[in-house]
Amino acid sequence: MENKTHKRFFGRPFAITSVAVLGAMILLYEVLNISLTDNEILSPIVNMTVTRTLGALVFAICVLHLGYRVMDPLRKPIGKSLLFILPCLAVVINNFPIISAIRGDAYLDSPWYYVLIYAAQCIAVATFEELAFRGVVFLYLLEKRRKTVRGVFIAIVITSAVFGLIHLLNLLEGSSPIPVLMQIGYSFLIGGMCSVVLVKTANIWLCVLLHAIFNFCGQLMPTLGKGTWWDTPTIVITVLLAVAVTVYIVLSLFKITPQETDRLFKTENTPII
Repeated sequence: MENKTHKRFFGRPFAITSVAVLGAMILLYEVLNISLTDNEILSPIVNMTVTRTLGALVFAICVLHLGYRVMDPLRKPIGKSLLFILPCLAVVINNFPIISAIRGDAYLDSPWYYVLIYAAQCIAVATFEELAFRGVVFLYLLEKRRKTVRGVFIAIVITSAVFGLIHLLNLLEGSSPIPVLMQIGYSFLIGGMCSVVLVKTANIWLCVLLHAIFNFCGQLMPTLGKGTWWDTPTIVITVLLAVAVTVYIVLSLFKITPQETDRLFKTENTPII
């Protein structure tokens, strides 16, 4: 008989109580407008790090309670998984203005420890968003559709569309429409890429890694530096990489088997954390 002891790593009372407490902490932090520093540059970075870390804990509890088996950072075969994400790593690292930085057209003008604090924010945001959208929303949609490639594709599109459209909220914070539309577009693509990575590796932390690097490389200079981020060579390289990796991800999607999706949900005798 299949052992179902660990289908729910956290019981419902514990999960509900924990989520309620963490949710209340996030609400109080936002409503009371708490600030841990008076530094105008660091204040929004620190505040977002705090709220997204608390949010990540909420969704980590949800993932574990739902029994989704994606939380093991060393999920085997780890070597094969790392090899699979190499093309994706090339895309997210390329989000950094490498050529402009080498030329001196883009440069940092903030202390080195600002960079570390900003890196912490990127990790917090990536962890929160990946656990929420890939760890809960995507896997919830996938669970009943995972037996066919079409079903997997539908779950990926729906999740990525929601992930992209949620960035419309940035308009309420005063962002310009065109940058927000661009953000929706690349968020959809990154979301789709991370969904396929999750299915192929069963490791949510590889999705967090890709997401965090993408955010860090793309926003480090605009946040803590000055200069020109985009030039013609960078645009050409970015387009070529995007096309190549899109083809790679789509081909990988059509090679997904039911066995690969089953291991995201299948119950085992030992807990996966």
